[in-house]
Amino acid sequence: MSRIRPLDPAHHGALRFDPGIVASTPRFVQIGLSEIVLAAADMPLCLAKDAHTGRFNLIALLGLVEPQNLFCVDGRFHATYCPRALQLTGFRLHPDGVAGLAIDEEDPALGASGQLLFENGRATPLTATIADALRRLIADLDAARDLIADYAARHLIRPLRLTLRRSDQHEHVIDGLYTIDQDALSGLSDADVVILHRADRLAPATLLSASLTQIERLCQLDAARHQQDRFHATF
Repeated sequence: MSRIRPLDPAHHGALRFDPGIVASTPRFVQIGLSEIVLAAADMPLCLAKDAHTGRFNLIALLGLVEPQNLFCVDGRFHATYCPRALQLTGFRLHPDGVAGLAIDEEDPALGASGQLLFENGRATPLTATIADALRRLIADLDAARDLIADYAARHLIRPLRLTLRRSDQHEHVIDGLYTIDQDALSGLSDADVVILHRADRLAPATLLSASLTQIERLCQLDAARHQQDRFHATF
């Protein structure tokens, strides 16, 4: 359970931040527009609806059946790219905190290892860097929502029914995910294709679809983690 508190030297003077330490439980993490090309090299990228707004969020899938981050080994993230939201889960923007920050005191990245947030009772430059990174991340997440909203308006999104099956025919279905409808994308008019291309919104759709091949990597990681037969995925 998280414990959010405005950042201040009285309570957090000895606290350090280690961005290499990540939570082991999230099965997915939200990513921003600029992260698509980076994250697609490691993990499948999908869409999921926000439970409160009904809008689509762009997510990177980190696990399969269990609430487990399969890229997390011994508390650290092992992949070419680590999504920024996963690195910054311990921080929030808060007007009452030093550098405009609050922290989740239960986050594993905040503790005795890493870089100091305070030195001699004063905030280190790291705190301002983190606050700036959070603001840029929020803007990037909003840009991703705008992109996906454009796809939705053009009817380019379809449900993604991910079925996992072991050799013993044990089956598990993951619902609630969405992806790009390639047939709808191919059926766009020439005018719409040009509009999307000039807005740099055509390539991301292709990358999102191509990234689904990384589901195979998750199946391999899952089998190695649990030492059992590998899932075979269809979607």
